[in-house]
Amino acid sequence: MLSIMSKVSEKLNAGDEVKKEDLNKILEFLINFADKCHHGKEEDMLFPELAKNPVNLEFVSELIKEHKTGREYIKNISAAFENYGQENSAAREMAENMEKYVQLLTKHIAKENGELFPIANKELSNDTQKQMVEQFEKFEEDVIGAGKHEEYHKWLEELKKNYLD
Repeated sequence: MLSIMSKVSEKLNAGDEVKKEDLNKILEFLINFADKCHHGKEEDMLFPELAKNPVNLEFVSELIKEHKTGREYIKNISAAFENYGQENSAAREMAENMEKYVQLLTKHIAKENGELFPIANKELSNDTQKQMVEQFEKFEEDVIGAGKHEEYHKWLEELKKNYLD
């Protein structure tokens, strides 16, 4: 999604039209899948478990702060989307916030892969990790609904074809 957003941002900055339907899919993906689902699982289940070790408190707080910053960018993208096609500044505003979101999430994902997940693997027992995976699956179904994960992946493939191929 981040690569797609970068390309969409380029098009918006160049004054090229981007289908509202595609922008809506990007927004729904960001709001429901990336934030509510992925970040929700981390904030509700993983982070509290890791925060039991005081050594992790500062790092967990940093990641939560990044989630909040990402939500602000999503809110700004959504607000600009409402005026897209009506105000010239809306496309630029969406592009600017998409670029900021992509930069933030690129660094955030690197932190997760390079630090967060190794800490979790080291500190959480295999049983705890298995329980968490089961809780994650239930959380995802409760938050976005059954089958929605697959639908989002289908959208990603469509958007890749439209913007990256």
